[in-house]
Parts: sequence; structure tokens; C-alpha cells
Amino acid sequence: MSLDLWNFDKDILKRSISDMPNAVLKEQGDLLTEKTDGNIYGRVMNINIKNSAVEEIGYSIATKFELVVPALDNYVYTILIMYSNPEKNYPVAITIGSNIEDDTDSFNPRYVCEDKKKFIDALKEILSSSDVTEIIKTLYAKSMF
Repeated sequence: MSLDLWNFDKDILKRSISDMPNAVLKEQGDLLTEKTDGNIYGRVMNINIKNSAVEEIGYSIATKFELVVPALDNYVYTILIMYSNPEKNYPVAITIGSNIEDDTDSFNPRYVCEDKKKFIDALKEILSSSDVTEIIKTLYAKSMF
């Protein structure tokens, strides 16, 4: 028997991450896939921010939450970008309607979430907005033909 000095169990670890920001985004992506019968799926992608920009914005990872439409030659639409640091869940900053390059040039997040409740509230506001709903309807309709 090997000596295990780690202070966690693998199964408990897996369960404990379910309400962390990246896991919540992944769950919402999976729900989108299910609700659109796979015509649109949500993709969560982590990107390291270049060292020169980390000091400017205060975060070292950008997490893109994207819509991908396989029937439209894998068309990709970015819903939001969440900025965070790898060793902490919060705070996170969320931008909408921008890209990483623009954000690192001029960082102006629409939301800064200090805890889970603020993050869930912001995410709900974004994902249930009329703009996002209209984009999903349009992409869904175009994916059917």
C-alpha cells in the first residue's frame, strides 16, 4: 500500500468543483447543447494572458465562453470572456462584446464578481438577456437548413 499524504479524496475533489466559475460555465454550455439538440454547443476555453498584459489588467487567465454551430462550418460566437487568476476562484471579471486583444489594451469589464452569488447573478443576466436569446434563435434557425 502506498503512503498518501494528500488531504483530499478524488471523488470529493470532483464533487467540490461543481460550483466553481469554470464548472458553472461548462454546465451552462452542456445545457445549451442539450436544449438545442446539439445544433449549438457551448465551449469553454482557457487562454493564458501574455505577461505584459497581466500587470495591466490584474488577471492571468481569460476564459472564453463561446457558441459553436457545427452546421455553419463550426461558426464561433463569443458570448463573454471571464478573467481570473489560476489559484483563486474569485474575483472574476467579465467582458461582453469584446476580444482579448481589445481587453488587454483597455480593460473595462462589465462585471466584477467577488463571490459565487455575484457571478451567478451576472451570468444569469448575460445568458438570459434578449440579445443572447436572439443570437441563439438566429443561429439555431440557420443551423436547421
